[in-house]
Amino acid sequence: MLPEGERIARAAAELLEARRSGTRLRSLPAALVPGSEAEAYAIQQAQFSAMQLSIGGWKSTMFDALTGAYAPIATSALLTSPTKLSAASAPSAGSSEFGIEPEIAFRMARTVTALPTDPGERRAAVIDAIASAHAAIEIVVSRFVDPDAVSANERLADFLLNEALVVGPPCTDWRELDISRLPLQVSVAGAQLYSGRGGHPLNDPLLPVIWLAGALLEHGSALKAGEVVTTGSCNGLRKIAAGQVVSADFGPLERAQVQF
Repeated sequence: MLPEGERIARAAAELLEARRSGTRLRSLPAALVPGSEAEAYAIQQAQFSAMQLSIGGWKSTMFDALTGAYAPIATSALLTSPTKLSAASAPSAGSSEFGIEPEIAFRMARTVTALPTDPGERRAAVIDAIASAHAAIEIVVSRFVDPDAVSANERLADFLLNEALVVGPPCTDWRELDISRLPLQVSVAGAQLYSGRGGHPLNDPLLPVIWLAGALLEHGSALKAGEVVTTGSCNGLRKIAAGQVVSADFGPLERAQVQF
């Protein structure tokens, strides 16, 4: 078996080559598949270091109300709505089809350096550290031919399939809104494909922010002032072809829009 450090470095190199060349992997070589979440997070970090990227935000994905996973989003992959995703602004090469997920994102006003143990107090502390809420569109691209066919740790090492995040205008009075029951309209190429309310997988888009703040502290890091956290799709995953315009309108949060 390869030493852990070499395994992490080689797995990161495989994923980076797929990102740069546009060639999709069926899986990582068996000897390089991360055997734990800790290894998958180390592969994430190795890729960020190799690409000399700075962290501008986070994708926080919850498996249930208490557990989840996260991936850093590069500052260069945070795109201000409305925007056009071009070869210059997309981190990966070779993508002609993209996944999109309409999401609610939050920007932090202050760094979360510590959290209370009481759940109610912890929630209040994280909410107090948030500056604004935003309509967002997560752009999803995998470095694997079929991401459902590889292990969860391989998907985690691949930044949970995050490609970029399109962020709408800030809403600073978001605390006055029923953030779990916002209206949502999703349109593609001018045609409305969805209209409804709510839709967050946990019915609470704040839970992934609260969980992430604690998880980063446990891993020796912190959720920092200015960083954006996106919190999970409110309408599942849709596949979008190159050339199409997509918008996600969250009513009082306004909308995020991107052209592929």
